[in-house]
Amino acid sequence: MPRGTGGASATATVAFYNSGSRGWVAGRMGEAAYLGTSDPEPGQDRASVLGGDGTNGSPATAWTRFNRPAVQPEPYVGPNQIAWFQFAVRAPDAPGTYRIALRPLIEGAQWLEDYGVFWYVTVLNPDGTAPAPPAATSTTTVVASYFGPGLYGNRTACGQTLTTTLQGVAHRTLPCGSAVRLSYAGRSVTVPVVDRGPNVAGREFDLTYATKIALGCPDICVLSWTR
Repeated sequence: MPRGTGGASATATVAFYNSGSRGWVAGRMGEAAYLGTSDPEPGQDRASVLGGDGTNGSPATAWTRFNRPAVQPEPYVGPNQIAWFQFAVRAPDAPGTYRIALRPLIEGAQWLEDYGVFWYVTVLNPDGTAPAPPAATSTTTVVASYFGPGLYGNRTACGQTLTTTLQGVAHRTLPCGSAVRLSYAGRSVTVPVVDRGPNVAGREFDLTYATKIALGCPDICVLSWTR
């Protein structure tokens, strides 16, 4: 999560693995791989305050389009090969924490089967201190996975013993014991933060097995939450 003053710029780098059976071919509609803006922030195919091409309210940071931060740099990325994407981000002037979610796609064909990645960019106050975190008063849509197999019986980072009946979530920064309300497919539960994680970019929560079952989530799901 980069931190800096308003107007500061940085270069972001992300790699995606081509797990399909067809290669990605630069310059060909329906075959070239791009990064696209995605949910939850700023939203699929929407402009971001962190970068763009200067159109649709986006800052001019040399993206390929206002909603396409980067295109594959290599002429061809075959199956089982990796493409490295680079793009510039610029911090807004106002102090605060900003988020950008990205997902790979084949332009003119389909979004790839990947939940994508995201970055947080924090703009510091003029005195160099971090801005106060925003209150989670509105519902936010995020990606969640689950954890447990191979770890049962271990102590969590918050001091509980992990079992198949423990309800809770792992989160990177929320204080241990913080209550979060999760909703998925018409079901809702309120559970505490019991561990740290996830360790995979683009995922906001790891659910315990009991929480996963209570919500009816598959191994990876897109759910909404409030604090």
